[in-house]
Amino acid sequence: MEENTYAGFGQRVRAALLDSVLLYVISGVLIFGLSLFAFRSSGSPLAGVFSLLALLIAYFGPTAYYTICCAEGGQTLGKMNGSIAVRLDGDENAPPGYVRSLIRAAVPPFMWLLLIPGLLDVLWPLWDRKKQTLHDKLVGSVVIQV
Repeated sequence: MEENTYAGFGQRVRAALLDSVLLYVISGVLIFGLSLFAFRSSGSPLAGVFSLLALLIAYFGPTAYYTICCAEGGQTLGKMNGSIAVRLDGDENAPPGYVRSLIRAAVPPFMWLLLIPGLLDVLWPLWDRKKQTLHDKLVGSVVIQV
């Protein structure tokens, strides 16, 4: 069996930047629209519904995007563009599945709360043999070139 090549740091950064731009533009438009509806319907019960939807998109939208995209195919839009994919370490033909993808998506924002763990997480592939981040190591995933 041919061994896969791990994705380089630059490939991962480009994919993350593309995903971030796409995700936050789409989320921003949705949140703006829902907030506008909430403002215009202030005083009615719909205002609370629109506000709640905006908060849910802001907090859970990115996590849902990364979880769903990586769970079965192992690729977000940015990863597709960069020809890289998330796979299980040890079975590099298998995507990580929903539980591992959820953990992989949900942990990094909490690492950034203390700054140093967040920086270490994103810089770890620079010196790691398999070019894994800390959140990759946590769930047993690698990012490979496809």
